[in-house]
Amino acid sequence: MKILGNVQIVDFVKARIKKCTILLSGGKIEEFFNPKEHLPGGIQKLNLEASYLIPGFIDCHTHLLSRGVEMQRIDLNECRSLNDCLEKLRVNFKKADNLLFGCNWDESKWLTGSKEELIKESLDRISMKIPIIMRRVCGHFAVCNTKALSLIHSHWRIVDRKRGHLYEDVALNLSEIFPPTDEVLKKAIEIAGNEAVSLGITTIHEIVNVRGFRIYQKMKDKLKLRVAVYLPLKNFEGIISSGMASNLGDDFLKFSGIKIFLDGSIGARTAALSKPYRKSKVCGTLLVSKPQLINIIKKAEKSSIQLMMHAIGDRATMTVLNAMDDIGIKENRLRHRIEHLEILDDKLIRKIKKLNIIASMQPNFVRQWQNPGGMYENHLGEGYKEMNPFRKLLSSGVRVVFGSDCMPLGPLFGIEGAVKHPFSSGRLTPHEAFSLYTTRGAYATFDEDKKGKIEVGKLADFVVLDKNPLKKENLTNLKILGVLVNGKLAFEHDDLATCLNWE
Repeated sequence: MKILGNVQIVDFVKARIKKCTILLSGGKIEEFFNPKEHLPGGIQKLNLEASYLIPGFIDCHTHLLSRGVEMQRIDLNECRSLNDCLEKLRVNFKKADNLLFGCNWDESKWLTGSKEELIKESLDRISMKIPIIMRRVCGHFAVCNTKALSLIHSHWRIVDRKRGHLYEDVALNLSEIFPPTDEVLKKAIEIAGNEAVSLGITTIHEIVNVRGFRIYQKMKDKLKLRVAVYLPLKNFEGIISSGMASNLGDDFLKFSGIKIFLDGSIGARTAALSKPYRKSKVCGTLLVSKPQLINIIKKAEKSSIQLMMHAIGDRATMTVLNAMDDIGIKENRLRHRIEHLEILDDKLIRKIKKLNIIASMQPNFVRQWQNPGGMYENHLGEGYKEMNPFRKLLSSGVRVVFGSDCMPLGPLFGIEGAVKHPFSSGRLTPHEAFSLYTTRGAYATFDEDKKGKIEVGKLADFVVLDKNPLKKENLTNLKILGVLVNGKLAFEHDDLATCLNWE
């Protein structure tokens, strides 16, 4: 047993704070006491006086294993021009063994324009001997040199071999073509898991392939956070044949469902829109037809498998909604969910509510790309103002949950984006934004009776903050002092010794 003493618990549902002492047992909340009550002796106590306790963050859309692999690659996120990216690759070329992989570049943040187009010859000038890859931050677009291109089999679709451009499936699955070792994957789970926990994340909804799932299984006893796994569509038939259904596993690692890509991304101009991108005739790419999707949904319903459907553009979202409507799914008993939903109008919002579909969204995208003059406006024009309409969705009664897509990890970063959304259609209060990253996230994986709230019987997954998160002015400099998972301290801030004390 453990005691969390003199704690100020934040209730994001009722937007209030209450002071009490909590008794923990077996990784769960056993009982609440008045701070002045006499407590049983001989039990380890953590004094949380002057700190604020919230439920652990539930990141409802991650690629944490991929994030860990990328942490071992060349990060181009801070580069501010194409030349910066190429120079960073050149500097790291001598350290490369059999692959040079740069990731997370974002041309919308480049400060200086380059007349040079990013094509395979750009990377060939660094080397023709080893494969070189530059993958965009969205993951839906990459560029490779001639050597890498020669190793990509012709069965991978959407490859522009003339320019060395890779789109969608092939860009997203480069780790299958150039597979990391098991040692790299195990280290990825360790280092990315440490990063996630340090940011207050105690549960992730993780998208991995079967090999990744197996690595998670091997690392289960070392996991610092809880993992709900979603596997790619190519494994769907095999999962059905095996008899697996959603929620197979335990509170630390379970299979939750199947991930489907309906379209690409706005940055790569492959998200499927009803109207062309700004200054273009391109409307993006629909990767799954409505008849195909209907067949997938029917099989999922029959086999009790939840679907996580990636749809960014309005045309992709409408395809999902029309397919669900045609089948006659209204209660949505399997809690099928649509990921991203960045472009929505009132008609789509009404239909999402009617079909009771979960809207899984990323508030960090607002801070990254939705401010005036940002990537959304450059690619979509005036319509960017109505994107990510969190306020409209909540007001319409839609179930919304928040995740990061690891762009970047960090719920506090995204929450600030939702609270300070540049347009009223998306702006939330602090307690609403926090609830979408905690309380409401549990619903998406049928865990609302286990986590997401600080109540008796719930799992003891908490984040300790230094300031009141219900006050908007505190969001910019909130500090995570500590994180508990299953009642055990999983992360301690450097200042923990001066703020919290075990007795």
